[in-house]
Amino acid sequence: MTPRLPQIDVVVPHMFCFPGMTSFRAFFEDILGIPVVGSPSHCTSLATNKAQTRSVVSASGVRVANAQQLRRGDTLTMKPPFVVKPTSEDNSLGVTLVWDESQIEAALDKGFELDETLLVEDYIPGRELRVAVVEREGELQVLPMIEYLVTEEHPIRTLHDKLELQSDGTPGKQPEKPTVKPICPANVTPELFEKLGNAAKTAHIALGCRDYSLYDFRVHAETNEPYLLEAGLFWTFGKISMITRMLQADGQSLEDVVLELWSTAAGRTRVACGSLFKWN
Repeated sequence: MTPRLPQIDVVVPHMFCFPGMTSFRAFFEDILGIPVVGSPSHCTSLATNKAQTRSVVSASGVRVANAQQLRRGDTLTMKPPFVVKPTSEDNSLGVTLVWDESQIEAALDKGFELDETLLVEDYIPGRELRVAVVEREGELQVLPMIEYLVTEEHPIRTLHDKLELQSDGTPGKQPEKPTVKPICPANVTPELFEKLGNAAKTAHIALGCRDYSLYDFRVHAETNEPYLLEAGLFWTFGKISMITRMLQADGQSLEDVVLELWSTAAGRTRVACGSLFKWN
């Protein structure tokens, strides 16, 4: 394999599980020296942990909800309503919105089935929006946003809003009719767009992101202030991808943006610089 490495121009990740966001990215870029599209492995590894992500972005001034990390045997000091989340799971696996103390034990048990550490985070009533940052020609560009239309009956997005489960219980494809529907572009005021955009760009820089990044925010119903929930440093580049939908809402060409990002990535490392990659 080694003699053929100079002809491998770039790796486009399509593994968004924990190993795919950590070990495999490091293997290609840090060990083999092949450039990877998207953020480096130390950044994606950090972003897989919600508690660590919060710590880094909040230190740079991005607002996050009050929260507590919890391990088995720890004393819970938070008061409902709050959201219980496994720190390193994705797609709302193990997530529970707790309204009163009678629901706490079941929520913690559910979370601990999936992770040794939980994040117990104040529930922020209001809107939920997704914000993307894309690097274009050295600038951080904020795209039209997606809003998930939460309601009083469905105040947060659950696993079933994000993925359909397969017969063995593992996540499969995106649901065709999620309960909490997404709309793009979101109807936001210029002031709110600026707040969300600045928070997303600050998070992008603080986490050490590269090429693109994606963030979920809650916007408080009373204060209209955004609170960052988590970072999602993935993009399939497919037509149904969230960042793709944002690009289309902005009138941009998916092919043009992808070519620019992949071409930039292909020139980042020693191996790529000696490759046979050509583009117009």
